[in-house]
Amino acid sequence: MNEFLQNLTPLEMVGILFTVAFIAHIILGVALRKIISHAGKTKIQWDDHLIKAISAPLKVLIWFGWAYFSINAFKGQIEVFNKLVEYIDIVPIFIITWGVIRVISGVEAYLLEADNSVNNDSVRLFTRLIKILVMVAILLGIAQHLGFSISSLLTFGGVGGIVMGFAAKDMLSNIFGGLMIQMDKPFSTGDWIRSTEFEGVVEKIGWRMTRIRTFAKNPVYIPNSIFASIPIETPSRMTNRRIKEVIGIRYDDIAQLPAIVAEVEVLLKAHKDIDQSESLRVYFNYFNASSLDITVYAFTNTISKGEYQKIKQELLLEIAIIIAKHKAEIAYPTQTLHIQK
Repeated sequence: MNEFLQNLTPLEMVGILFTVAFIAHIILGVALRKIISHAGKTKIQWDDHLIKAISAPLKVLIWFGWAYFSINAFKGQIEVFNKLVEYIDIVPIFIITWGVIRVISGVEAYLLEADNSVNNDSVRLFTRLIKILVMVAILLGIAQHLGFSISSLLTFGGVGGIVMGFAAKDMLSNIFGGLMIQMDKPFSTGDWIRSTEFEGVVEKIGWRMTRIRTFAKNPVYIPNSIFASIPIETPSRMTNRRIKEVIGIRYDDIAQLPAIVAEVEVLLKAHKDIDQSESLRVYFNYFNASSLDITVYAFTNTISKGEYQKIKQELLLEIAIIIAKHKAEIAYPTQTLHIQK
């Protein structure tokens, strides 16, 4: 066998290697299709992402093997190939790194698609950090393989990091602000947030800034460091919606006021959409300029704004019926003129 290979010309060797690589490529493709078909029948989905992640790197490795041995076949005849062989040894490291990053991306896709309690923004952040760490580790290993001093690089990186830290402190504060958002989770993608300066729905939490969509459908880009210095309200995480209304009765109807207050309170306590575990108050509160003010205070079970408005509308109309039933009227601004005789 060795004699047969030694008698082959470089072109014949390259042809045989190409045939072997082509057959291996076909066999690998058939095997992967069968594995994917079998994995698709299982309930778990992580294996599908794993197989898809490693398929392309495995095929590239086959053709790299063909290219590597083909160059070796010609290196005695072509001078440039002698130098090239010394450097292409590290190509498999890049291919394997590519495969590892694809596997990490596959795990990220699985976690994002899975129905679990894992926060999607946290998944994206930590998978990106892992990818960066993998790439840095590989690059340091390659640098050492090529003869560079790792300690010198790390020392230079430390000094450079200090200089870059001073030069890009705003960018770093935004990055750390984004990290704190992921750790503390004051809000997540899809949450409705508001402050004195902005209000809208969070669309994306990035490394440097967060994008929200206002209710006017305009995108607003906010540096992450801002969230450390201003209070943020997250209405989408409310447990109830509050009804707080002041209803004015005429001064002429002060005699009917106790009965109206009592019946409105009974109405709220009997209503199926009012949360009885929360504060519920109906009371005469204030002698206003043109009215006797009743405060109605309660919380709905729903947090949906549409449902809340329907419940509130229904209650206000029922209160109006109660007031009319007691021969009273809702007050409006009036003035009484007394003429002295």
